[in-house]
Amino acid sequence: MKQKILLVGANGYIGSLLYKRLKSKFNIYPIDNYFRKTRKQKFVIKKDYRDLSEKFLKKFSTCVWLSGHSSVQQSVPDPFGAIDNNLNGLIKFKKKFKGRLIYASSGSVYSQIAGLCDENTPIGDPTNIYDFTKVTIDKYFQLTKADCVALRFGTVLGPSDNIRTELLLNNMTLDAISKKKVFLANPKVFRPILYIEDLIKAVEAILLRKKNKYMIYNLCSVNLRMIDYANTVSKQFKCKIHRLKNTKTYNFKMSNKRFCKEFNFKFTKNISIITKALENFYLKTM
Repeated sequence: MKQKILLVGANGYIGSLLYKRLKSKFNIYPIDNYFRKTRKQKFVIKKDYRDLSEKFLKKFSTCVWLSGHSSVQQSVPDPFGAIDNNLNGLIKFKKKFKGRLIYASSGSVYSQIAGLCDENTPIGDPTNIYDFTKVTIDKYFQLTKADCVALRFGTVLGPSDNIRTELLLNNMTLDAISKKKVFLANPKVFRPILYIEDLIKAVEAILLRKKNKYMIYNLCSVNLRMIDYANTVSKQFKCKIHRLKNTKTYNFKMSNKRFCKEFNFKFTKNISIITKALENFYLKTM
């Protein structure tokens, strides 16, 4: 019997690709409330996870939660919505759902830390509403010893039908193709990234594990400086780097050793694999 999985956020950047990659291995019920204005996928069922009944939720052994306000930019203008979605809504949902919850946290919780961060790094006080919701939900589930797995993502990158083109390499590659330039600010800043294919393989590895205990995992493919990402794209497309003014931004690295050790997992280290996949994707869709 295939595991019956509830996928929340199935129309999103990550969820839409995760469904397509794993639908043959698991019995996935994909839902989305279409909060984000992205192209609607035909396989997605329109439902809000907060409206699901306890009786309905008994059908599923695991929920993969990729919903919610997914960035600082989305959360700051809508603080009450962010708290209701990322924090209160998820807490209420877990009270109804008795199975295992695998949910999207964020590497941005380390944004006040300089240097390499693992899952035991003291986080400090969050400086924006998005980080507040992620820090608080992680701590809540940890204190209540809930049957949850928190995934702290690096910046997710790579092709997907509902790709977020504004994100780092996604954006640099698109600019290189369409504008023949790579735009760069903050060249010395470190930014941890997560290849979307690594993310999906990591979720699959967790789904196949039978142990149920609360755990936080950093998911990060590589930690490089912004100039390193820009140089890779510039070399691939033979275009110049156009310098922009530096901005105030976070600067940290993430350790993925816990996940690699526990799951015997190998992340993608060659970022050219990501940029070449993006190139193929954009050329097919433009």
